[in-house]
Amino acid sequence: MSTRAQGLNRSGFTLIEVLIATVIGVLVLTASTSLAMSTMQSLAGTQLRDGIDRNARFLGISLIRDLQETGVDLESKPTFGSLAVYGDTVTILKVPYDPTQAQPYPISTANSPTGNCGGQCVEIQSVGAPVLTAGNVALFQCLTDRRLIRITSVVAVAGGYAVSFSNLTTLLHHPGLKPTISNPTATFVQRLGTVSYWRNGTQLMRGTTVNSSGVPQGEIAATGVQAFTPTLVFTDGTEAATADSILYSQIAAIRIRMTLQADRTNPRINGGVLLTRPKEWYIVPRNLVYERNRIP
Repeated sequence: MSTRAQGLNRSGFTLIEVLIATVIGVLVLTASTSLAMSTMQSLAGTQLRDGIDRNARFLGISLIRDLQETGVDLESKPTFGSLAVYGDTVTILKVPYDPTQAQPYPISTANSPTGNCGGQCVEIQSVGAPVLTAGNVALFQCLTDRRLIRITSVVAVAGGYAVSFSNLTTLLHHPGLKPTISNPTATFVQRLGTVSYWRNGTQLMRGTTVNSSGVPQGEIAATGVQAFTPTLVFTDGTEAATADSILYSQIAAIRIRMTLQADRTNPRINGGVLLTRPKEWYIVPRNLVYERNRIP
């Protein structure tokens, strides 16, 4: 057979076949790339949203735990409540148990008919050293007049202990200093437990102490908090950003709205803008209900 004949019998692709195969390959590659990018974008978005949801779950657990302890052995009165909201700050008051109830200490009249030992000082009775230390927030009550004080020192004196406290007219949005001691037998000092939540920039803070100026002190509870809006819910269903002085005993619940942000941006998610999600909690502190409804 001649060389010409052998050349005519060789198999191969025509130019049209090559072009068709190339186009099909490009289409398959484009579809695969688009699917991969879409999957990666969806995964990245899921990761960002899951991060916000994890943050919200942690915050919800912390808030519910603290708020359910509101008012333990501390009945709210019309002008003095165990739950207060002012601005973006929530303050919780309770009588602590560690492991027994914090003792109310009656005032001592050994050195003064009214237990006074100075402008910011009162003498109390106690068998042994009282469980009160500098930095404690305490309830100072005479009859129905309640005040909050921040203790600065506890010193043994004849007939009891002298408890000194800061010169603060208000403390945690409640009246400070000591009440007029009109009835020494109905006057006592009792340590309280406090929890405060407030926003500092994009950080939500949680504190259990106050400084010498009465400002809550604490640690970061969460980051990425763009907004923190607590409102009080009253027994008649109305809501307010704070309680008037005669409405503390009518607080039934608290609603907390927050805007939480993702921990990072992604150019493929939300147009590269930081992803945010609104969250809301409605919490009914059981002790508020119990203390309001119990039989004296």
